[in-house]
Amino acid sequence: MIKNKKIAFVCALHESKAHRPNGFELFNNYLVSIYTSCKYPFKLFAFDNQSDHKFEVENQPDNLLITRVDDQYTGGCTYTWNEGIKMAIKEEYDAVIITSDDQIYDKTINNFIDTILTHKHKDDAIFGPLSNNPGPDHDYQRGFKPNGKIFEISGEPKDELNGFCLGMTKESIQNNYYDNGDNFFSTEHKNAWGGQDVEIQERVGHSIVVGTCYVHHYKIGGWREIRKGYRGI
Repeated sequence: MIKNKKIAFVCALHESKAHRPNGFELFNNYLVSIYTSCKYPFKLFAFDNQSDHKFEVENQPDNLLITRVDDQYTGGCTYTWNEGIKMAIKEEYDAVIITSDDQIYDKTINNFIDTILTHKHKDDAIFGPLSNNPGPDHDYQRGFKPNGKIFEISGEPKDELNGFCLGMTKESIQNNYYDNGDNFFSTEHKNAWGGQDVEIQERVGHSIVVGTCYVHHYKIGGWREIRKGYRGI
């Protein structure tokens, strides 16, 4: 653990009968996993992307901020991640981890953070963990436990980190803004619900697989149905 460093998690969450009926259950489990596993000082910037109902937290801790997005078609998941990054940078967090509500963490998340903060390319890199379900064509991130290997991939299409969980230092973010509005990810219409992970790795210098960390990913893909109407697919 690196002293005097604080971490921001940014999470997009959604619950609806049509697309994600167990969304709040997923988010509750996600919360428990972070609060019981992360040893670093952290804050969670969560964005409720137009759920059918309001997510309620009893005795909400100071390091949990939930922002309601009334119209998720404003920019999909990517919009929430960009807004969360802006908040994290403004509050001077040292690293940011982009996530969604269908993930579960264990103590190896601290290994992930250690690597993000100390890697030789940390000022111009994106980092991703191992997972049971990193997505198709991402076998270099596939695993069911840590393997101890930390290595670089090209970051080019079909050889990039999957966007379900990405970590960056604040310096890497500030060195690679997409535009003058301090957006890190693309704001293009086509990247609102996918493709933003491919686009960003074409700009950032290094893509690093962190095999000392394992993240369980349920990969609930209800957003794909939303995306069809949004992008005309």
